[in-house]
Amino acid sequence: MKLILHPLVHFDVFEAMSFYEREGGTILAADFFLEFALVKDSIVDRPLSYIRFNSELRRARFDRFPFHALFSVECDHVFILVVRHDARHQDFGLDR
Repeated sequence: MKLILHPLVHFDVFEAMSFYEREGGTILAADFFLEFALVKDSIVDRPLSYIRFNSELRRARFDRFPFHALFSVECDHVFILVVRHDARHQDFGLDR
């Protein structure tokens, strides 16, 4: 299945990596990026296994970081709408 990222997902990931680099160094920032890559791969491999966030979106949680990705499953692709911290308001990024 094809993966499509909303253009702002790159900013979401960059913002989180910048935070982790400031707070814990480059290795921690790289670990976050690796976790994001694993989540992306898992979403593509088994998109329907993730819990529904609402009627249109599903949520994939990161294992090592308090983040999750919200995505939709279309007939021929998966679309990641937002990557956000678990403490963000539940509406953050939904208007993209």
